[in-house]
Amino acid sequence: MRIRFNPVAAIVVLGMLGSSGAVLAQSTEACGGAKAKLTKKVDKPLGEAQKAHNEKNWQEVLVKVAEAEAVPVEKSEYDRFWINEFKGNANANLKNYPEGLAALEAGYKSPCMAEEEKPRRSKVLMQLAYQAKNFPQAVEYGKLAVQLNPGDLDTLNYLGNAYFQVDDNQNARVTMADYIAKLESSGKVPDEQSYRILQTACLRLKDDNCVVEQIEKLVANYPKPSYWTDLINSLLRASKSDSELLNILRLADGAQVMNDPSHYTEMAQLAMAQGLPGEAQSIIEKGTQKNAFADSQRERDHATRILADAKQAVTLDKSTLDKQDASARAKPTGDSDVKLGAAYLSYGMNDKAIEALQRGIGKGGVKNPDEAGMLLGIAYLRTNNKEEAQKAFQTVKQNPTMVRIAKLWMMSAGRGVAG
Repeated sequence: MRIRFNPVAAIVVLGMLGSSGAVLAQSTEACGGAKAKLTKKVDKPLGEAQKAHNEKNWQEVLVKVAEAEAVPVEKSEYDRFWINEFKGNANANLKNYPEGLAALEAGYKSPCMAEEEKPRRSKVLMQLAYQAKNFPQAVEYGKLAVQLNPGDLDTLNYLGNAYFQVDDNQNARVTMADYIAKLESSGKVPDEQSYRILQTACLRLKDDNCVVEQIEKLVANYPKPSYWTDLINSLLRASKSDSELLNILRLADGAQVMNDPSHYTEMAQLAMAQGLPGEAQSIIEKGTQKNAFADSQRERDHATRILADAKQAVTLDKSTLDKQDASARAKPTGDSDVKLGAAYLSYGMNDKAIEALQRGIGKGGVKNPDEAGMLLGIAYLRTNNKEEAQKAFQTVKQNPTMVRIAKLWMMSAGRGVAG
């Protein structure tokens, strides 16, 4: 998966203070303090460099800095500091990132650099290293910048991306997870790329739960069909029973991301095995309408056989629905009512499905309450009653996979579909 981090252009012009070429700014005590001055013969070209800097004439800054460097006198620490500051700023603004990094790094290490300026400078060095694609150095300065700027989330984001670029997936995961959690806790939605980088780091670490968690967040905040497809595929890989598998495929159908012809036939076979020929017929017919089987004669033949069996079973099943209803009502426990509700749902008889499912759940003694709650939620969605659907999905509590599917049905409902 290709990911391009697009860092904000935050290479800042570091405030060069003072109007006199002779005294550019107050220095640290280690560098001469308030009385620090440029060496006399360096004074003139650096004063002109400062003027060009204020005018954002970056090429002229470099010309004047070169003149100052060429002056045949021994340079003081203060001279070298401002030569590097001007040179670094000009190169950074000209996008000569390696050169800008080298000069501003020298300034950072100079005794003339004030302590209060180091947090900001460490961040600039991290950004320059990243822009220069010197990712190992971006990591080193990123760690320093996070330490010196503990509340700066932008710095944390840069560091996470730098770890990712050097294939340090463990630290990329920890750092990006921290960045995302802090944004989410403040009520903000992280950018799409951050989720994707964390997802990929987790994928490389074979942390399937983390991968699915990030895909779910992408689906929730950036609901692209490709993310829904990724999510369905990850759930399919993790499914452990026919019941889970059928419900995952129902979700794929509801979210309108069922693209693989084998998913249609598999769902139909699972529905037939659960005594729901109406659902089997419906999904095969839907696949046919979408030309899902057009490119594979084998799948087309398979679907044709399943459809024929389903239609035959539907004829018998539909003819006994009234008897099934009467029998289910007479029973003290709710399993038969839930099975009847599933049948009604498979035939598009949503109101009857809701009635039967509610009756069965109300009686109690349902062997698979998660399945019952899931079916009731789907039935309510198909009648566009999202409020009651949410209540029904919230009753799915026992099986972790089914809980996850129920939550995703509510995300799917936001796209206006329910199968």
